[in-house]
Amino acid sequence: MEKTESRAPKAVIISVILLLIAAVLLIAAKNIPGFAEWYSVNIYSAITDTIGRVTGAVPISVAEGAVCILPLIIIADIVHCRKRLGSAFMHILLIASVLFFLYAANCGINYHRNTFVDQEVLSNAKFTEDQLADFCEYIVDRLNECESSSEYPQGKGLSDAARISMNKLSEDYPSLRGYYPAPKQLTLLSRAFSNMGVSGIYSPFTVEANINGEMPGMEKPFTSCHELSHLRGYMNEGEANYIGWLACIGSDDPSFNRSGWLIAWMHAGGALRRIDPERYERLCEQLPSYAVSETEENSLFWSSHETKASEVQDRVNDVYLKANDQKDGIQSYGMLTTLMLMNHYNAGDL
Repeated sequence: MEKTESRAPKAVIISVILLLIAAVLLIAAKNIPGFAEWYSVNIYSAITDTIGRVTGAVPISVAEGAVCILPLIIIADIVHCRKRLGSAFMHILLIASVLFFLYAANCGINYHRNTFVDQEVLSNAKFTEDQLADFCEYIVDRLNECESSSEYPQGKGLSDAARISMNKLSEDYPSLRGYYPAPKQLTLLSRAFSNMGVSGIYSPFTVEANINGEMPGMEKPFTSCHELSHLRGYMNEGEANYIGWLACIGSDDPSFNRSGWLIAWMHAGGALRRIDPERYERLCEQLPSYAVSETEENSLFWSSHETKASEVQDRVNDVYLKANDQKDGIQSYGMLTTLMLMNHYNAGDL
């Protein structure tokens, strides 16, 4: 008992130190110009190259394993220390402080780094209905050119293709250069993710890109690249969508090309449907049969998983994004259509 009690102050000291360091880093990132960018390029990239290589070597998601095992460890510790609840509290405090420190070091600071796209150009971007319709027609042409027979890769094939696609994109965008760990398909938590309407998540605690293994194949290439963009320090969801799209349409893997253009159609086509339903329907008639079936399958999948949990997840995600200076909250996911139009019409320096 004396030995356990002697450890308690050490746990408190370590917890306080970690919390203070995390707080200082986050305050510095938000208030010192250039600090977050310097940290992301020099420190965070080194973290990705080290921790990312270790967790990336594990064939399953380390984050998923931790989510499943950590609560059991905490419960067991409380039961073991039921006569010394103070010790159990110290252990929980230490775990919480470690997690908060990892969040700050591997995620929170990056919210304040330089953006991937020029925000001033983005905010001033204006496009007409005709331009949107013309771009949607362009998407339909690309979908008709895609190889419909190529199957979407799974497991290692998916992760390897995603890493290769991101590395290829980094040849044109130096800020994306670096080590990419293999994105992991979740198994035990995929159903929970589906019910919450989540296709993927970046784990700052293990530096892993995780994707919902249950969702339809068309979203997996795009989501894998989206989550890998977070590993390069780009946390804005709209920018991550754009990076993921660029990686897919520029990939040497035909199934990734198809995924990218299908995602483009879902976003841009959805915008056109709200503005000009008749023109949208005319373009739908020109879609290849695989595009119709795959988008319908995707829509049915997510609509079948619309639950109270997904509504709560949207609210929580909205609050989280706004708390990290993404003022549009979950609406930032809708930025992709504007960015694709800017890319298509070369509207300013992205």
